[in-house]
Amino acid sequence: MTEEEHPFYGYEILREREHAQIEKILSKHKGKQADDQLKKEIYEELQDLKDKGTISIPFKVVLRKDPMARQAPYIEVILDTKL
Repeated sequence: MTEEEHPFYGYEILREREHAQIEKILSKHKGKQADDQLKKEIYEELQDLKDKGTISIPFKVVLRKDPMARQAPYIEVILDTKL
C-alpha cells in the first residue's frame, strides 16, 4: 500500500487469512440443514472471532431460500467488498 492509499476502514485487513478463518467456520457446519438457527450459530461464531480480533473484515450472514423450492436453502456470508 503506497503512502497515498489509505485503508477504507482506517486499518489493514488481511483478506486471505481472514477468509480462511471464515471458511474454517463454514466447513464445520457443512452438511447441516440451513435454517435460522444455523444462521444464528454461524453469526455468533464469526462475531466471537471478531471480538477476539482474529477477523476484522465486516461481514453479513444471510439465509437464502429459493421461492420456487427448486434449490435447498443455504447460508451465505457476505464480506465487505470495499477493501
